[in-house]
Amino acid sequence: MLILASTSPRRIELVQSAGLDFITASPKFNEKEISTKDIAVEEYVQLLSKNKALSLVNDYKNDVILAADTIVVYNNEILNKPIDEEDAFRMLKKLNGKKHSVLTGVCIIKGDLIESFYERSEVTFNKMTDEEIYAYIETKEPMDKAGAYAIQGIGSKFVKSYDGDFHTIMGLPLKEVLKKLKDLLWKTPIKR
Repeated sequence: MLILASTSPRRIELVQSAGLDFITASPKFNEKEISTKDIAVEEYVQLLSKNKALSLVNDYKNDVILAADTIVVYNNEILNKPIDEEDAFRMLKKLNGKKHSVLTGVCIIKGDLIESFYERSEVTFNKMTDEEIYAYIETKEPMDKAGAYAIQGIGSKFVKSYDGDFHTIMGLPLKEVLKKLKDLLWKTPIKR
C-alpha cells in the first residue's frame, strides 16, 4: 500500500490524479526541528521530506511511504508558510515583480530502500499593488502555502511566468515521483 505522508489537499489531489491507490497519514515531525543555518536549500528541503517519511516508518513497515515538502527561496532566504497575515504580506512584497525558486523535496521509503530527491522550478511574479496583496491575503489562500501563494489558485494572477514543472510548484513533482515509484517497486523482490 502507498502511504502519502501528508494531509495537504494539493498533494492528495495530485496523487489521486495519477490514479494511485493510497491512504494518507499525518507525519509525526515538526519542521521547526531542522535548522536552516549552514545548510544548502536543496539539502534542507530533502531533509524535511525524509524526516516526514521516517516519522511513519514504524507504523507502516510493509508499505511504501511517500513524503514531500515545498519551500520558496528568494535571495537565499527560505520562505516557508507564513505565520500570520503580516508575514504573508512581507513575503508577497518580497516576491513582487521578482523571480524566485520553488523547491520540492521528496522521499520514498520501501523497507530498507530510501529514495530522496528534489525538483526546482523558477517563478516570476507580476508587479502587484499593496491593495492587490491585501485583497489576496483576505481570501486566506496564502496562509498555508510556502511563499504565501498558490500557483493553482487565486495566486495564479500574480504569476507572470514559470520555468520548470508546474506540479513541483504545487507541491509534488508527479512525473518524477511516478518514475521513482516504478523504479523502487522493480527493485523490490516480488513474492510468489
